[in-house]
Amino acid sequence: MKPTRKRDLMRSSWLNGPSDITVVDVDAPQILDPRDVIVDITFATICGSDLWAYRGLIPRPPGSTGHEFIGRVREIGSAVTTFAPGDSVIAPFMYSEGSCYECTHGLQSFCAEGGLWGKGGNGAHAERIRVPFADATLVALPWVSDEIDSNLARKVLPLTDVYATGTHGAFLAGVTAGDTVAVIGDGAVGISAASAALRLGAARVVLIGEQDARLEVAQHFGVETLKVSRDEPAVERFLAVNGGALADRVIECVGMQAAFDTALDLVRVGGSMGFVGVPHGVESVSPKKIFDKGMRIAGGTAPAGKYLPGLIADVEQGHLDPSALIDQVYGLSDIATGFEAMHTGAALKVLLDISA
Repeated sequence: MKPTRKRDLMRSSWLNGPSDITVVDVDAPQILDPRDVIVDITFATICGSDLWAYRGLIPRPPGSTGHEFIGRVREIGSAVTTFAPGDSVIAPFMYSEGSCYECTHGLQSFCAEGGLWGKGGNGAHAERIRVPFADATLVALPWVSDEIDSNLARKVLPLTDVYATGTHGAFLAGVTAGDTVAVIGDGAVGISAASAALRLGAARVVLIGEQDARLEVAQHFGVETLKVSRDEPAVERFLAVNGGALADRVIECVGMQAAFDTALDLVRVGGSMGFVGVPHGVESVSPKKIFDKGMRIAGGTAPAGKYLPGLIADVEQGHLDPSALIDQVYGLSDIATGFEAMHTGAALKVLLDISA
């Protein structure tokens, strides 16, 4: 009689349903394809989009969560050439195949063979994760694993999603030197977009939001803020602080109808708008509205892998520090507390120490 093989288990988050998340033991991931890598996750973060299922806004079957992580390579497939066990790595929030038209043209988030961590497979709120297409997906970190404590992780992890997404919003809007830029939304993506616009040389960046604590975080990045409640006329308030002029570029980072409408109204004639807030119930935009302003509009999921190498280099060289975006740290065991903190607005973004 053959001995029974002992199961290789790991701790992982498990969302049972709205407002019900816990940590359970699940089977650890295995190499399934020669291009795979298994990563031991050291730190992860909770994203605002993780809250959609937690709040019951979108249906999803029970399973693990999370799509933002850094870690150490544990095992590589036979076809992997870029990485070796022990390497420190970071991953964009989506994996991609690497050789298709989309991947080779900086559109990795539209890769037909790509996907989002935690959607149909293991999420990043876990001790390990299988990375498909590792050579095309993972990005090496310039620090050895022992150097990456929670302080450094707070600088690096926003790059996986929110800071890359905000940067993409600034590029979609066409921000150039000397522009006046309005950013809609005071979440982590909005703050990142405002910071990215300044880094691209904008002369003035005004972030429009309504939560004092988040506006203070934006000010940490040198961003001008404008507090506007939902029942106030945001366009009139902006005109009042901008000498009666609309914005050259607008970045929409919310995805709701009111925010989208405000963003369109804020664009000057001949200006442009980028939107990276995933649209939720936003009605079709009238082509006549765009035509009458001679404006340009572009949106889409950020190809974070395109931006990661440059952003990592800026962090390493001391030119960028997005750590203020992460204001609370919890162990994986306390993931339910972390989700609730973000759900209630008590936290802007939560870092998870996977070892705790």
